[in-house]
Amino acid sequence: MNVQPVIHLEGMKEEYEASVSRLLLEGFRRKFQCGTGLNDEQLQLLLERLLVMDEQRGKGQRIVAIQEDSIVGSLSLQFQVRSRPSIKARDLLPVWKGIRGVGWWAALGFAGRLVCLSHRPALGEMYIADVSVHERFRGAGVGTTMLGWALREAALRPEIRYTTLHVSGSNLGAKRLYERLGFRTLESQRSAFMAWLTGEQEWNYMIHEG
Repeated sequence: MNVQPVIHLEGMKEEYEASVSRLLLEGFRRKFQCGTGLNDEQLQLLLERLLVMDEQRGKGQRIVAIQEDSIVGSLSLQFQVRSRPSIKARDLLPVWKGIRGVGWWAALGFAGRLVCLSHRPALGEMYIADVSVHERFRGAGVGTTMLGWALREAALRPEIRYTTLHVSGSNLGAKRLYERLGFRTLESQRSAFMAWLTGEQEWNYMIHEG
């Protein structure tokens, strides 16, 4: 009988930044490279700098899934924050290093796509900003484990009334997984601008209540 290795979850740590940025590169390569001219190395550099800045600002909560000492998945949560920590000049150093590594024009294209793909949670909303699973471990329960943890986290927070996420219309496998876990589509949007910007025309905003 084959026994699947145990998946355990941990909070984000500095030593995980390179591995997590590679996961994000796998999951979001097409959306961020579309029209920017960024190669894999440049995009990973920007994603890693972004992880550093988010950690410094205390923006949301990120976990990683570990199996046999390898990081096989990552999930990020965001909440409404009444007041965010002010950004100091030294906080921008990681981003500046990333811009120097890829050039201003490419970095601007990356930033524009990041803004268009971002979502500001409402009061009582917990937003799953991204879910990434290593391509060799897809279908092995990694995503289900991380999403289950996120839903339990929402249930433990009395201020959270619902959990949401966005999924592209072409990602049918992910959408089916979300539906099995109790998410339903609240709104579907089709946008020629988003198709031009990210290569994805349709986006579904999904919600899990309770």
